[in-house]
Amino acid sequence: MKAYLAHIRTTMKLTMRDRIVLFFNYLLPLLFFIVFAQSFGADRGGAISQVITMVLIMGVLGSGFFGAGLRAVQERELNILRRFKVAPITPLPLLVSSLVTGVLAYLPSLAMILLVSRFYYGMPWPERWLSLTLLLTLGLVAFRSIGLIIASVVNSMQESQIIIQLMYLPMLFLSGATFPVGMLPHWLQMIAQFMPATYLYTGLNGILVRKESLAENWLPVTGMLITTLVAIFLAVKLFRWEKDEKLPARAKLWIAAVMLPFLLMGGWQLYRQDNIVKAKTLFREMRRNRALLIRGPRIFTGERVISAGGLLIRDGRIAEVYETVPPEKDAKAEVMEAAGKTLLPGLIDARVHLAMLDGGMERKLAAYLYCGVVAVRSVGDPPELRAVRAKIASGELLGAEAVADASPRFDQPSLSAAEARVEASLGKSALLDLSLVLQVAPEGMIEAARKLLKPDGRAPGETLEAASDKLLRAWKAGLPLLAGTDSGIPLLVHGPAIHRELQLWVKAGIPPHAALQAATSANAQALGFADRTGRIRKGLEASFLVVDGNPLEEIAATERISSVFFRGERVDRASLFKVD
Repeated sequence: MKAYLAHIRTTMKLTMRDRIVLFFNYLLPLLFFIVFAQSFGADRGGAISQVITMVLIMGVLGSGFFGAGLRAVQERELNILRRFKVAPITPLPLLVSSLVTGVLAYLPSLAMILLVSRFYYGMPWPERWLSLTLLLTLGLVAFRSIGLIIASVVNSMQESQIIIQLMYLPMLFLSGATFPVGMLPHWLQMIAQFMPATYLYTGLNGILVRKESLAENWLPVTGMLITTLVAIFLAVKLFRWEKDEKLPARAKLWIAAVMLPFLLMGGWQLYRQDNIVKAKTLFREMRRNRALLIRGPRIFTGERVISAGGLLIRDGRIAEVYETVPPEKDAKAEVMEAAGKTLLPGLIDARVHLAMLDGGMERKLAAYLYCGVVAVRSVGDPPELRAVRAKIASGELLGAEAVADASPRFDQPSLSAAEARVEASLGKSALLDLSLVLQVAPEGMIEAARKLLKPDGRAPGETLEAASDKLLRAWKAGLPLLAGTDSGIPLLVHGPAIHRELQLWVKAGIPPHAALQAATSANAQALGFADRTGRIRKGLEASFLVVDGNPLEEIAATERISSVFFRGERVDRASLFKVD
């Protein structure tokens, strides 16, 4: 034990006197952190955890491959190790000393980054700071072990640089240290699952964002523990004191043995894809946690109108509703100018038929969100809906929230359904030419629907005029109104019909204010969402849409969608239908 402690003390003293080590361990990570934090807008929330994880991973990779691996080769090449050979010491104390001093030298950098994040960028102190420290420590030990096994099997500095770069660069760019894993194409995400840095990235990010414990990250913990033990064992067996001692080229295959746990984990992830899902949901949470100030829009809260105000969203929720245009400088958030636009709660369709019409469940719910519909009630419960609903809830997928057969059941007429039935009975297809319909309909659906339309001469049931009159009488009688479309029946493609429904309501004599209220706050109350969405109110989920124009004067303006927000995330509508 004396040999271990003595060598650790000596190595630690030499390390702290080395200006190059101090630069790469402390100054460079801090510079990287500040540059990334400013570039990602970390002071606006959301991105700060990603920036911390990126800088920590870069530090771990540098410590492992260059601080341990390259330095060990350099010491052998300069015959420094040869001097230890004459002392009564085995390779193990030297290797353990490298691991311990690497950790002790790097951990102050973690404390420094967390303190800057807390006091300059306003990030709360990590709730699971002990789990964060332990996982980072394990990552440092594991990667320094990998660096040492590389040093053990190469025969020259040139060989070590080639092998280190072949491992370092892919991990740097694919693990999350440079780009969030969730941004990468699916095939690159699959390749990344064979790299230990990827598991360290998702583990550290999970602790920071989701407040996970070390036990919840047992998979990367297990992989790094096994890697460390195998690497130390092989490094002892293959240790060489002098540069003239050469190993055959096949000795480099021992690197694959050290990486075997992660090769096996990568193969498992090809099947399960759990880590890919986790990386994707963490990236989504980062996007949702950003702070955004929307300045100057007309706001329909679901109950009343603010002529020109503002909205601050933070951590996926509405943090503040301003009655007047707020000052840009006070929010500490990204700013979106929306003067002349109208902000209103995400629309809710209280009656659809998800089991009807072609297209997968994921695409149907994505089509609703594309059209600014954040929730639907499905008549019937298609078997595949439950799995898709769980993916949307976790953030793995983007799409409207869906409930099946939720109460209350209402018998008020759907004007868009009445119109569609009349058109279908006459063999007309004008409803398929509406702009939003053409944007969201699956390829080939419109053409196929047109071919099936033929006048049948049968009465379509309730006419549009009769349904409109019934609805107007219900409104005049003060009855509660809910907006449902029966989307899924012929001519009513999933997604856009609620906009047509509102237009028909106004045409029937219902004021735009009442029509919008039915499709937002009233539907939310009826479907059990009122405590989360359906209104623009402080504390509720930030699920809303911004449209060009004023739907309170021209109801068709709801179709002129400028932006859709779902749980704080600004939805990239163009990518909703992309398949990996």
